Amino acid sequence: MPRTTLALTSFVSGEFSAKLDGRTDFEKYSSGVKTMENFLVHPQGAATRRVGTQFISEVKDSSKKCRLIPFEFSTEQTYILEFGDQYIRFYKDKGQILSGGVAYEISSPYLEAELFDIKFAQSADVMYLCHPNHDVRKLSRTGHTSWTLNTVAFTTTGLTLNISGADDRPSCVSFFEQRLVFANTNNNPQTLWFSKAGDYENFTTGTNADDAMIYTIASNQVNAIQYLKAVRTLIVGTSGGEFTVSADGTDASITPTNVTIKRQSSFGSAGVDAIPAGNAVLFLQKAKRKIRELAYNFDSDGYVAPDLTILNDTVTKSGITQMAFQQEPDSIIWCVREDGVLAGLTYQRSENVVAWHRHIFGGSFGDGNSVCESIATISGDLTEDELWVIVKRTINGATKRYVECFSNFDFDETSATDFKFLDSHLSYSGSSTTTLSGLSHLEGQTVSVLADGSVHADKVVSSGAITLDRAVTSACVGLNYDSVLQTMRIEGGAAEGTSQGKTKRISKVVLRLFETVGVKVGPTLNDLETVPFRTTSSNLSAPVDTLLAGDREIEFRDDYNSDGFIFIKQDQPLPCSVLAIYPTLVTSDG
Repeated sequence: MPRTTLALTSFVSGEFSAKLDGRTDFEKYSSGVKTMENFLVHPQGAATRRVGTQFISEVKDSSKKCRLIPFEFSTEQTYILEFGDQYIRFYKDKGQILSGGVAYEISSPYLEAELFDIKFAQSADVMYLCHPNHDVRKLSRTGHTSWTLNTVAFTTTGLTLNISGADDRPSCVSFFEQRLVFANTNNNPQTLWFSKAGDYENFTTGTNADDAMIYTIASNQVNAIQYLKAVRTLIVGTSGGEFTVSADGTDASITPTNVTIKRQSSFGSAGVDAIPAGNAVLFLQKAKRKIRELAYNFDSDGYVAPDLTILNDTVTKSGITQMAFQQEPDSIIWCVREDGVLAGLTYQRSENVVAWHRHIFGGSFGDGNSVCESIATISGDLTEDELWVIVKRTINGATKRYVECFSNFDFDETSATDFKFLDSHLSYSGSSTTTLSGLSHLEGQTVSVLADGSVHADKVVSSGAITLDRAVTSACVGLNYDSVLQTMRIEGGAAEGTSQGKTKRISKVVLRLFETVGVKVGPTLNDLETVPFRTTSSNLSAPVDTLLAGDREIEFRDDYNSDGFIFIKQDQPLPCSVLAIYPTLVTSDG
């Protein structure tokens, strides 16, 4: 029986589609996995358990959907805006902005059913908002509790923009080369309006270089413009194809006399707003299932749009409703699925890293999992962008919608008292106590507790509080979630070629881990063994004060079968980073 030790040293291809289950000849097969749930992939190859979410606030009315929109004056002054049914609320520094002890808010014209069709573009303290059912609005900030939302009074001459009723209201907006650009009205779905250069609300047309201008895309079909995004050119996504807008001359600025509009691809774009990532634009194809990367290619001297879901065409199968881009600490595209699962795409084009992973929040909604409904990112500190979500949960029999923010992630974090691996959590630090209160948002829920760095027995929240079995000075309380990694079918040498389709067993596994404790490994999710981290001399009542960074060998209780999977699971509120897996495979060629 041939015995082979294999090396799975990277996970940079992320979660694979089942259609790749037999592609052992594929060069990326060994760096992909069958399941990547509540793990994320680093561009360097490691798979790391995601951090939990901090509870911030319940939305104004949990019976209605809300949307998060980022507002960034600068990298130091950033806000998250909660757009609800005819109101806007505001968040900053992972907290809700209050005025007079209550949530500060302003009124808006946007109804619940209209929220996810709003398009926006921001310049400094001003954001322009578009929706086909409403006149263009301008949101202005003069202080943390000083915001206004007004209808824009454009300067126009002979221009039917936002002045002639319902059929002349634009649906898309962007800034490009010091101009404010609108597009797509009911009367003119393929038309773009460019403001006067440097005068964003002046749409008086002319022939001078800085005058406003109007252009209509010429095509064989009337395909409505779905989004506008400015990179090296202005990217225009329509329902029938993707176009670029630029000047005739190289590096020249656009003027009324030199605008060129060129088709770059014919895939067609969905109405979900695209996101710029470096010099590329990532957009949803019209069926909302494929994410394409529209980027300039020097070899072809044009734009190409490869499919980023080619390795996992099921991760977005339910459809995508919203996307956001997180640049720090790793470049990740976050996608809200129709079914409420949060899909992540680790994206590092320069290193050819395109890795999908899925994230399911702790807690439940009805008979299923908690549901993610909206997402937004803003600049945080110098090391990490903030990732905000709205999560729908069933709490004490009632539907609740919570604004939550992912905790900061530190790959090198070694202090157990700083671990935040629970969802909708709140933290405590102070004098020794056995009672933790302020948990009314989790009333009636079974919560997990990390107390002074040790995993405490689960508790049920009653009257907004829990009573611990021992006094603590620090704690994190929230909803637990499982992180699961499942390899592809292990491919190894055999006496007669491949091990695929043959009876085999994995006799042992060496896990190379980093800053990890409490992880389990096994051949199935129902047959897992806890990786030993303590020795006989360890104080079993004390928290783990040293996380493992190195190898652990586990005798694998696997029977002979034709699969050869390895499951890794972390189901405690503790960190886990997998650097490599070294399985020993015994193959029967009989």
